[in-house]
Amino acid sequence: MSKVRRILLVAALLASALPLSAPAEARGGVFLGFGVGVPVYPAYPYAYPPPAYYVPPYPAYAAPYPAPYTAYVAPRPVGQACYAGAYVCPLERPMAAGDACACPAMNGQRAWGRVGN
Repeated sequence: MSKVRRILLVAALLASALPLSAPAEARGGVFLGFGVGVPVYPAYPYAYPPPAYYVPPYPAYAAPYPAPYTAYVAPRPVGQACYAGAYVCPLERPMAAGDACACPAMNGQRAWGRVGN
């Protein structure tokens, strides 16, 4: 076969695969349709009964147990501190050990205590 015939044959095969219809056009306006549904069920082999029990899949990943709760303990202040019950705060200026002092409390008031070493 000559080279020209091969090219023409390939072009004819490719051209036969092209669609010969016009492209679809969009419809303007409203379309109202009416249909009757006919249920079509797939061919399913009912030869085997369903399993007697369900076996859950084996987990590929098990979440670790949560860490036990530990209360946050604030570090002790450097230098002198005021110890007012549950509140401990650093002193702004040096004071004698045992003097009265106050720390800010959670309720916006002041908690009174004593100066530590």
